[in-house]
Amino acid sequence: MTSLPFALVTPADEFGCGYYRMRWPLAALDRLGLAQGVISPYFLDRETLVNLAPDVVVCQRVLEEDQIARLKAMRNEITARFVYEIDDLITDMPADNKYTSLFHRNTVDRLKRAISLCDRLVVSSPALAVAYGRYASETVVCPNSLPNRPWASLSGARRGGDRPRVGWAGHMGHLGDLKVLYRVVRATAHLVDWVFLGAVPEVLKRHSLEVHTHVPLLDYPAKLAGLDLDLAVAPLEVHPYNDAKSHLRLLELGAMGYPVICSVGVGAFDYDLPVIRVDNRPDAWIAAILAAIADRDVLAKQGDALRQAIHADWLMDGRAEMWASAWGLSR
Repeated sequence: MTSLPFALVTPADEFGCGYYRMRWPLAALDRLGLAQGVISPYFLDRETLVNLAPDVVVCQRVLEEDQIARLKAMRNEITARFVYEIDDLITDMPADNKYTSLFHRNTVDRLKRAISLCDRLVVSSPALAVAYGRYASETVVCPNSLPNRPWASLSGARRGGDRPRVGWAGHMGHLGDLKVLYRVVRATAHLVDWVFLGAVPEVLKRHSLEVHTHVPLLDYPAKLAGLDLDLAVAPLEVHPYNDAKSHLRLLELGAMGYPVICSVGVGAFDYDLPVIRVDNRPDAWIAAILAAIADRDVLAKQGDALRQAIHADWLMDGRAEMWASAWGLSR
């Protein structure tokens, strides 16, 4: 019996990037019998690494000098293929993003050296391939997808009240994106019930029916389903960082059966999904929201269509072969 290819996977964090790009894809490959592997939150010592003898080492967002030095040493200790994984344009972040200050001034140099030590670069978007592919001998684009568990089994309810529930959900670092909604929320608060999940500024809170605090990543799908939105909004400011982002926000909202209005002209949302796209002008957003809520039966059907599209093409089990190929684990 031929043994399955074996991967050593080292996530950069215990947040969305570490799960969507590392832990959950490996879990899907293991469950579907395509590969085996282990997760290590840090680089292993020489003895452990040699004993483990992985076929592939997948490391994510390696930027610290001690990590780069260890990565270089590992290349001489085992014969595995090395894959560098990154899913954010960390060298060009919006000023309003709270994570901008966390990266080194010489991040470009560190990134270039770390990627050059690997056999392949795997990124989540075409724009990232353009930005960082120059540092790699080989680059593969593997878009984000949703793990079947629990996303395939969840959906939001539609309460059918007098006022439609319109909402936004997101994680930290979206202040610039939320600015798109300031005038929009104020102008429509008398017609819809605004619902927010995550860190939002006071200017939005005062015009909202509900503001839910951020929840841990593993609790997020159920919390999102519990918002019971009639319509979801996904604004993104026009910026190279967002051009390089994935369409994960559309996938998460759409998996709930929520119809979505999103920003047009931003690379992150340049995917063939049945969503409503608008310019980042307050009048355009207001008009789009009013048109959408005018017929809530039609709106509900749009949400159903988006959910079906995501179930058909964007669940992780259905894209497991793509992940195996991207990581060099196909046999």
